[in-house]
This record gives sequence, structure tokens and C-alpha cells, in this order.
Amino acid sequence: MRNNIHFLVTLLLIGEFTTTTDAAGAPHFTLPFFLRGGSASASAVATRTRTKKQKTQRQHHRKPPNFKPIQLAAKNISQGLGKVGGKIQHDASNIGKNINREWGKLHSNTRKLVANIPRIKLRRRRRTLKSSKLDEVCHNFASVLRNNGNELDTAQLLKACRTHLAFMKSGGSSLRLVAKDLEANVQKAERVFKKQSPKESKCLSSMLECEKESGIHNGNELQEKSAAMGLLWIRRSLAFQLDLYSALIHANDVHPRDAAYDAYSKHLSPFHGWALRKVFPASLSQMPDRSVFIAKFGGIKVEELNDEYDKMIAKKLKSLVNTWDPLISSWKEEFERLGLEDTRRV
Repeated sequence: MRNNIHFLVTLLLIGEFTTTTDAAGAPHFTLPFFLRGGSASASAVATRTRTKKQKTQRQHHRKPPNFKPIQLAAKNISQGLGKVGGKIQHDASNIGKNINREWGKLHSNTRKLVANIPRIKLRRRRRTLKSSKLDEVCHNFASVLRNNGNELDTAQLLKACRTHLAFMKSGGSSLRLVAKDLEANVQKAERVFKKQSPKESKCLSSMLECEKESGIHNGNELQEKSAAMGLLWIRRSLAFQLDLYSALIHANDVHPRDAAYDAYSKHLSPFHGWALRKVFPASLSQMPDRSVFIAKFGGIKVEELNDEYDKMIAKKLKSLVNTWDPLISSWKEEFERLGLEDTRRV
């Protein structure tokens, strides 16, 4: 037992004998603390101090990092990018110069090409109106007078009146009563025309003479359902419309309603009784503006009416008025010659 204790003490003493190296790498032997003198804690402190000093010395001898290769690489990259940017700028400048030069050539060649093309004068396409009812009315009435204006073709006259009825209805509600009265009188003349022979009804004068010789009239007091009565009021209606349309030819300050009142007072009112003198002016008060009349007579919408269309329609309307004027005069002369001018009020 005692021998074992001695052995353990010996091992502990040997363990305290340690070897270390100094800064130069030379071995340094450390004796156990009980041989060096002092306590174990003092020896440990001395050891830690020495280790710290050696660590500090090693740090002082360490070489600083070398950044020169990195700086050199960054410098080379910067120089390379500068060269590339300069080359790109130079190439872009050359490209711009080339584009301007080629564009100038193209512009010059185009001007020369255009200058050599023969100039073609384009004729302005003139607007035209569709064939309207007004054209048909003008055409039919223009064929009524025969033998240098001395004779009225009865068949052509009745045909023209029928065509004119459709034209009047296109003018709107303001002429509806006038159109209705005209239609009733056309029917009177047509019934007699169909009964007479072609020779008797060939012209207006022969038709009126034949009917007068039948004795159905009482002097100048015409039989109500006779052709003479129908033709008398047809003529008065056309005279009324002649004055109305004459006022519509020119764009002036006269409203169609006022023009209709004046025409009615001159051609129809003297032969109307009290009731008709109230009814007719009331219907005429619904007359629209001139532009509405002109557009309807031309067969177009009011929105489509312009100065060019206005002039074209007014020209046709003037043609109709100029056709009616000698026709109505010759018509009236026939009635006065035969003593058939009935002036009674109805």
C-alpha cells in the first residue's frame, strides 16, 4: 500500500515537469512548481503571461496583406472599359453620319422622280342629285303646250297634274289640304276625259267646247261635277303654287308661310266662302322653313342640304315656274274665250 502511494507521487512530480518553446523555437524546460519555488497558482499565472507575450510577438512579425494585384486588375478593367466605350461612341457616330448621307441621297432622288412625273389635272367631281319628283313634274308640264303654245294637250296635262300631286305630298303636311283639293278636281276632269272620244278630248279647248255644247252649264255658272269646274280649280291651284314657289327660289328673308298667305289672298281667297277662308290659312300656317321645302323638293335630307344642292334645286324650281307661267296664261285665255270663268264663291 505504501509503495503504491510513493509511485503516484512520483508520477505527479514528473507531470509537473513540462517542456515549452520560446520565440526562437528553442526548448524550454519548466520545473515543477515545488522545485521552482512558489505556489501552483503563481506558476500558472507566469505561464499564461509568457504565452500571451509570445502570441503578441508573433502578431508583430506577421506580414501585412498585399493589395497590389487587386488594384492592378481594377486599373486594367477600367482602362479596358474606357477603350470599349470610346470605340462604341466612335462607331455610333460613323453610323449616324452614314444614315444622314444615305437619307440625303434618297430625298434628292425622290424629288427628282416626283419632278419628272407628268402633272395630271384632276377634274373636280360635280355633285349630282338623284332624279327626283321635281324633275318628272318639270318634264311632264313642259310637254303640255303644243303648236307654239296655242294648244294644251289634255292627256299630257292630266298626266302632269297626277305627277304633281305626288310632288306636292312630298312637301309635307303644310300642302296636304291644297293637294287634296287638287286631287278632287283632277278626278272630275279625268272622268269626263275617259267618256269623250279621243278627238273631242285631244286638246283642252275641244274638250271644254264639247262639254259646253252638251248644255250642262248655266252660262258661266259651271256644273259642279263637270270637267270645266275641275280644270278651273286646277288652274287656280297651280297659280297659287307658282307664286309660292317663286318666293322659294331665292334665299331671302321671306318665310314660306308669309309667301303662302300672299299667294292665297291673290288666287284662292276671292273664290272661297267663309269656311274655306278659315280652313286654308290655318293649314298654311304650318309651313316649314325654306330649307325644309328645298330639301324635300330635291329628295334629300335637310342635313345634306348645302349651297351647291340649294342652287341646283332652286334652279329646277325656277324651271317649273317658268313652264307654268305661259301654260296658266293660255289656260285662262281659253276659259275666258268660252265664257267659262266661274267667279262664284264656294
